[in-house]
Amino acid sequence: MDVTDYPELPQRARIVKIAAQLFAQRGYHAVGMSDIQDAVKLGRGALYHHIRSKEDLLYDVTREYITELADSALRLKAEESDPVARLTRLGSVLVHKVASHQAELTVCFRDVQSLSTERCNEVMGWHGRYEQVWRDTMIEGAEQGVFRPFDAVVLKGVLGMYYYCYLWMKPQRPEGAQAIAERFNDLTLRMLRAT
Repeated sequence: MDVTDYPELPQRARIVKIAAQLFAQRGYHAVGMSDIQDAVKLGRGALYHHIRSKEDLLYDVTREYITELADSALRLKAEESDPVARLTRLGSVLVHKVASHQAELTVCFRDVQSLSTERCNEVMGWHGRYEQVWRDTMIEGAEQGVFRPFDAVVLKGVLGMYYYCYLWMKPQRPEGAQAIAERFNDLTLRMLRAT
């Protein structure tokens, strides 16, 4: 198994990063604490000095990246009044976030349901806030006559296209994150434009 070590990170951040890689590769339920312990090269006591449980690691991974996405989307909403420009920036930020944190976003999109009910609801609340910015942007564009009338199914389809690039994206290839973002944004705007 190929897991990057991240010696430059503080120990807790390093553990979370390595755990995210393991969860992304094998799935949350297939990774045991002994697997994490081996991958981070710490004894059991040292590992538990930094974390309390495997679910805490999952919670940290899923919460961190969706809150970052939601916060950046809310800032974009406040900064960018043009719905076309805002949607383009939202799409680009999302693709670049998936590319730069592919393991973490894989876990965030795929394994969030493995959290306890309370934690899952919290993380899904952040997903909802993030999605709301996309929804508001599409509605504003429709009200301004630039986009077709808002359609919730189209919103889900558009977000699905962006979200699930974690399954196949290889950002290090010539057609990296920027090229993918541009193509997705072009497709999205073609779907949404009023004319």
